[in-house]
This record gives sequence, structure tokens and C-alpha cells, in this order.
Amino acid sequence: MDDAAALELAKRAAFRGGRVALAKLGDPGYLTWKGQRDVVTGATLEVQQAIVSVLQNECPDDAILVEEGPEDEPLAVDAERLWIVDPICGTLSFAQGIPFFAVSIALRVEGVLRVGVVYDPIRDETFAATLGAPATLNNRPITVLNTALGPEFWEQAWVATDLPPSGPRREIALRIFGVFAREVLQQYVWGSPALALCYVAAGRIHAYWTLDAKPWDVAAACVILPSAGGLITDADGGSWLHSDGSYVAANPASHQWALRGIKGVQEHERARN
Repeated sequence: MDDAAALELAKRAAFRGGRVALAKLGDPGYLTWKGQRDVVTGATLEVQQAIVSVLQNECPDDAILVEEGPEDEPLAVDAERLWIVDPICGTLSFAQGIPFFAVSIALRVEGVLRVGVVYDPIRDETFAATLGAPATLNNRPITVLNTALGPEFWEQAWVATDLPPSGPRREIALRIFGVFAREVLQQYVWGSPALALCYVAAGRIHAYWTLDAKPWDVAAACVILPSAGGLITDADGGSWLHSDGSYVAANPASHQWALRGIKGVQEHERARN
């Protein structure tokens, strides 16, 4: 199966999962708390099964990494072909009946992410890309915002984030949030890393940052964003592929300014400790 066929399969699987999620919005079923501010709903597992059934039907030999897999199940992280699935990116919002979440599906082939699809069932929006091809929104090309460099630009920036659920990283993230809140035009706590990254790709916001995302949160969007002309690194400016959970994504003009703010807070914290 080539990239184009895999992309169409991912779109079909995401749409199937999205239809289940849409039907369950407002009725998420049971809640299981994995940790503070980290929840699984019964509906999430139904969405996940709908996605997996589509992928397994057409690619029975491919491995699948799902967010809500059994804890004792070995992960096929070294598989030649690996689908990476986040059935509902934005579970807290979904569980509360807030219509801001997405289905995220990526395909990694021989260690390289080649296909990414993020589907927003509320707005019926499909963000998609294959490696080396333009990113699209509902089959129309998208690009990040093109803006000039300079502090005046950063003062007009729209920025999104997601905060770690607890612990020291949350405290540092709150300090960074405070710095950015004083610098930029607007800043949101978004609730869905996949959607936020795609909003950067589509030119709806200038930048997105987080200190604690998981691979399934960002895998698909990390195919889409570079294909739309965006930059993504870890919080130190290094490769996002080796991130410890921190991600900074932006158009080229915004990225250096976002990194500057994050690094400033982190260096201050290191000096204190």
C-alpha cells in the first residue's frame, strides 16, 4: 500500500471513528481516571474499536499503537508498518460535552512518519498530509501564516497551549503561560494538541506549545504541520522526534519568539534549583 492509498484508508477510519464520537457526545459512558486531569470514557473505547476495525480489515498485517490499549499488551513500536491512533484527542472536553476534540491517525513506515490525518467530527474538517506532499484541509491546500519578523509581530500573535495535568512541569508551564499572556495578543488552553497543531498548519493561530504531550497526541499533526510550512521542535529547539513530551510549533516567524519565552522560564528554573 502506497502513501496515497494509506491516506485514504486513514481518512475512512478517522471518519468512522468520528461518527461514533459525534453520536456519543453528551453521553460519554463510564469514566475511568488514569490520573489527575487524565480520563478515559467508555465512548473512547468504542471510537477506538471503530477505527481499529477499519485498519485491520484492510491491513491485517500492520501493527497498531492505540492510546487506550491494555496496559499488559506489548507495544509493537519497532514494527515495519505502525498505525498510531488517538481515538479522541481532547478527552476532557469530550467527557464534558464540549465540542472540541479530534480523531488522530498516523502511519509510520520503517521508522518514518509518512501519513497523517486529524479529523474534527464537529466541524467535519479533515486535516491531512503525506510526507513530501502539501497539507490539506478538506482536500484544499493549507499553509501557516506568513508574517514578518520582529517584536511588534509577536505582540499581535495568537497562541495556544495545553498544560501538563500535574507536577513540576505544570508549575513551569503556568509560569510560561504567564509570560506569554503578557506578551501576545491572545493565548488559549486548547484541550487538543492534534487540533491545535493543525490550526497552526491552517493559519488560524500563530503558535502552539506544550510541555507534556504523548506521541499519539502529535504523530499525525507532525506530518501535517511541516507539509504546511510550519516548524516543530522540542522546547529546547531540538528535534521533536526525540522530545521528552515538550513541543513548540509555529510558523517560521513565530517559532523563535515562542522558544525564547519558554527557554527563558526554563533557564530561570534551572538556576533556582
